[in-house]
Order: sequence, then structure tokens, then C-alpha cells
Amino acid sequence: MKHSEALIAERRAHARIERPQLYIRVAEHVYRAIEWSYSGFVLEDELGNLAPGALLRIDGLVAEEGYRHGHSPEVVDIRARVLRAIPEQSSAALTCLKLDDDAYRILRAIEGSALSIAANQA
Repeated sequence: MKHSEALIAERRAHARIERPQLYIRVAEHVYRAIEWSYSGFVLEDELGNLAPGALLRIDGLVAEEGYRHGHSPEVVDIRARVLRAIPEQSSAALTCLKLDDDAYRILRAIEGSALSIAANQA
């Protein structure tokens, strides 16, 4: 880990999940999370739809396994702001302004699954 990465990690309120296992729905468009924490997301944005400064309502979350089996995202209410676009990586970084109880429950379940997988690989 580079020194700058270590400083950023120290400032984070929540650790980022290494293997995201998460898809996010915004206005009928589903994005794959590249990484996430309870305070924000980095999403694939190949079309450049997520403009810096935009306020978003995330209305659905689904675990990767469920998405791959055709399950629809579960309804949530997350308010977020696009912090920056990262065009060279076809992605965008969002910060969460508000998570409802359903979103928190889903994220906790995915986090638990990711931690279990990591423990089994160690």
C-alpha cells in the first residue's frame, strides 16, 4: 500500500469491501459496484451517465449472486451525491447522504458474505 493510500484508508469511516458483490439501481438503470462502503460507492459508468454534483436516489440493491440469477433489486431508499467521474476507468464515485434500514440490512448481509468468503480463502 502506498503512503497516500494509507492516509486515505486512515480517514475512511468505513472499510471498503474488496469484492463488491453488489448491483445498484438508479432510475431503472442498474450499475455494478466496483467497490463500496456504508458511506459510498464506486460504480461502473461506461456511458458516463453519472455527472459530478448530481443528487441521486438509489432505489434498489441486489447481491451479485441474485443479480446473476435474474433477481430484481430489493427496494431501498438511498440518497447519494456523485463526487467525481473517473472517465479513464469508466466509473464514478458516490457518497451516501442517507441510507434507509432496508439498505443497511442488505449491505450488512453482503458484507457478511464477503467476509466469510475471505476467511475461507485465507
